[in-house]
Amino acid sequence: MGILDLPEMIRGAATLEEILGLEIIRVPLQTFDQIDQGIDILVRHGVDVVIGNICVLPSAAARGLQTVLILCGQEAIAQALQEARKVFAVRSREKAQAEEIRTIINFVDNGIIAVDAQGKISALNPMAERILGLNHAEVIGQPAASIPLGARLEKAIASGKTEIGEVEILKNGTRVAVNVMPIIVNTRVTGAVTTFQEISSLQMLDQKVRRSLRDRGHVAKYRFADILGPSPRTKAVVERAKRFGRVDATVLICGETGVGKEYFAHAMHNVSPRREGPFIAVNCAAVPENLLESELFGYAEGAFTGAKKGGKQGLFELAHGGTIFLDEISEMSERLQTRLLRVLQEHEVMRLGDDRVIPVDIRVIAATNRDLRKMVEENRFRADLYYRINVLTLIIPPLRERMEDIPVLAENFLQVFNKKFDKNLKGIEPRGMELLISYPWPGNIRELRNIMERLVILTDEDPIPADLVAECLHASPARPAFPLRALPAEGNPAQTLACLEEQAIRDVLASVHGNKKRAAQILGVSRTTLWRRLKKCTDNL
Repeated sequence: MGILDLPEMIRGAATLEEILGLEIIRVPLQTFDQIDQGIDILVRHGVDVVIGNICVLPSAAARGLQTVLILCGQEAIAQALQEARKVFAVRSREKAQAEEIRTIINFVDNGIIAVDAQGKISALNPMAERILGLNHAEVIGQPAASIPLGARLEKAIASGKTEIGEVEILKNGTRVAVNVMPIIVNTRVTGAVTTFQEISSLQMLDQKVRRSLRDRGHVAKYRFADILGPSPRTKAVVERAKRFGRVDATVLICGETGVGKEYFAHAMHNVSPRREGPFIAVNCAAVPENLLESELFGYAEGAFTGAKKGGKQGLFELAHGGTIFLDEISEMSERLQTRLLRVLQEHEVMRLGDDRVIPVDIRVIAATNRDLRKMVEENRFRADLYYRINVLTLIIPPLRERMEDIPVLAENFLQVFNKKFDKNLKGIEPRGMELLISYPWPGNIRELRNIMERLVILTDEDPIPADLVAECLHASPARPAFPLRALPAEGNPAQTLACLEEQAIRDVLASVHGNKKRAAQILGVSRTTLWRRLKKCTDNL
């Protein structure tokens, strides 16, 4: 700060300088004609605040300096110095804050441009210079219309409205995502600011987020190599699933419980164009309806009691760029079916409690163990949703229709549980394997896995005894409605298997009082097949 006045008015300033701990530039005037020269001296010394009389201050203010009026005498000077010190402190804080804001603006990876109320450019950061090819010194103070995106800034000043997420293509072909907001002070528009970012940068960020999702476990774990089975039925289904996987269309997987529908969904994702994206599996029957809705669609902050601060992304958003697997879709309520239909039709979601629409790019693979067509006829499933998800249909046959797969699957599970329980069992007695093959497997592969785990736990004998196999099958919660009988100790394997088949038919028919239709359902065969088997029975049942 500096004092510019007659000598008698600034006498004693040196003492005040010591008391206040400030450096004060003192310029005495011999006549008031020297005011401009004195101000030049103060400016050269870097003075921000000028203390002087009423003749001095207008000239100092015209040079852009802060001013403090001297009323009279040394006391007035002391008071003026105190006031000047306050002004100086405020100016210092303002400079520090301005420098902090400037550093933040220059550091962010978004382009930023600000204009004043007249639409003239007041600020832009280095990222804006790079993206738009501008030079800071050349555009500051120029009209917004002279630069790209300037029209949007002028529109914001005129309308006072905000624009979010607009896409603009620059003259060099660069696509940018643009946000524009008016600056409003005391209900008056005093300028506008825009932030923008290259869409290619956003896409790279999106890929980084997808990688982090895979790190969190949203990844397809199984491949077609994990789907075992030499039977023609299994090979045909696998080949069809591979073909479905390579195209970007909705797939409906149909099959009984435990046939491995989720394995096929994982495998199809891993051969699809979306394999680098997330894979998210949801069991629609395992989550209550209200919780399932918030999990699938997400929610905004304050949407309901207990909602997380800042809201939460839904699974559809997390699956963006990848696949979402909706298992047991038949259990989804009608209200959620309606919301799912909109996602499939419009490729957009709306969080609970929000009015903002979020675009999503997802592939849906659905699965069911029920007859959806029949549910549609009974008005228990939306027809329009059924036709939307039933673009490609994959039907997985039950295990009883591909018995050739059982030895391979049993051997695989045996190795898995050997490793888990630190055992070294080599196999199953031939008669035990025949029991496994002749069993109807109402629980399919899941039940076979459970039986193999039980066998490995219960025995150290190698190979696993047939009697233990019979015992485990008889104790299975999903066992058929007839008892399993012990095998004869000796005999030709083919004859033994025929005897088992005949005995099974005999027992099932007895349990259903001779109802052949019901017996065929329990045995997992058609009535024609049952009739042919009956003809082979030695007692002509």
